[in-house]
Amino acid sequence: MANTLKGIGILGSGAWGTALACCLNKKENITLWSNEKQTVLNINKYRHNKIFLPKIKIPSNVFATNNLEDLKNCKFIFICIPSQFVKKIIIKFKEIYKKEMIFLNCSKGIEHNSQLLISDLIKKILPKAKLAILSGPSFAIEVAKKKPTAVTVASKNQNDAKKLAKLINSKIFRCYYSNDIIGVQFGGIIKNILAIASGIVEGQNLGLNARAALISRGLVEMKRIGVAYGAKEFTFNGLSGLGDLMLTCNANLSRNFTTGLLIGKGKKIKQVIKFKKTVSEGVLNSKTIFKLSRKKKIEMPVCEAVYKILYKRNKIKETIEKILSRDIKKET
Repeated sequence: MANTLKGIGILGSGAWGTALACCLNKKENITLWSNEKQTVLNINKYRHNKIFLPKIKIPSNVFATNNLEDLKNCKFIFICIPSQFVKKIIIKFKEIYKKEMIFLNCSKGIEHNSQLLISDLIKKILPKAKLAILSGPSFAIEVAKKKPTAVTVASKNQNDAKKLAKLINSKIFRCYYSNDIIGVQFGGIIKNILAIASGIVEGQNLGLNARAALISRGLVEMKRIGVAYGAKEFTFNGLSGLGDLMLTCNANLSRNFTTGLLIGKGKKIKQVIKFKKTVSEGVLNSKTIFKLSRKKKIEMPVCEAVYKILYKRNKIKETIEKILSRDIKKET
């Protein structure tokens, strides 16, 4: 049975899933599952994903499908769907799951209803699943254009992490491996919330000094909550922590940064969500992280401010003034 599985299956045909399909253009056949029939047609007939990754030619070894059954013989399953839809898709996928499969979660989020990390969510549905996490500074469009970056692949099983790193690694997509799946996931979750905060700072024209200070203190918050939930602190100094944080908080290519930018310029969150094609994970994750931080009494003023601006309609200027007027304390 183990020898019958081969190739790569990708769950999700958004920008990230499509970019990985392009980046993994090696000898492996790639099956790209999409929820949109039009996307499947565009990829298979025209070799383009016009909705989520326009102007990028998709390699001929990529086959798009709406049928999960077409992934039943894939050895490696990449999960590239927004975190709030992972549960629904993995439950469906359970029908074709085989124990030899290795899952690589490439989504950066947390399941809101259960407040579970995606790794824990998958394990709850597929208890014996082999599972790894991919994260790091990697805008989809730049990956698709073959611009260089480096990422982290994390798994509790070092052999699986090495196997996946070897599968993905190339001259333009360098992979490091880790066993800290909790830290790598929390880095990806918190940086999206901080990117919204960074966008708000930009939208309010508060300057580069303010943004640098926010990123620095945001990294502290990332470490606090990560360590409290079992992560290793040094993970946050690496690609999936600081690396991804620096990228996401400083570029208009970031969906979360642009969401914050629009909020900072006075747009209401409902307006922003309505007109965006893609999901800004940090919006929903800010609410979940607020709950998790309260549960363990973790001080996270920047992330809390984002939550209150988005969900409690707190005024931006008053929220910023409140953060700046906090008691003087030793830097930690």
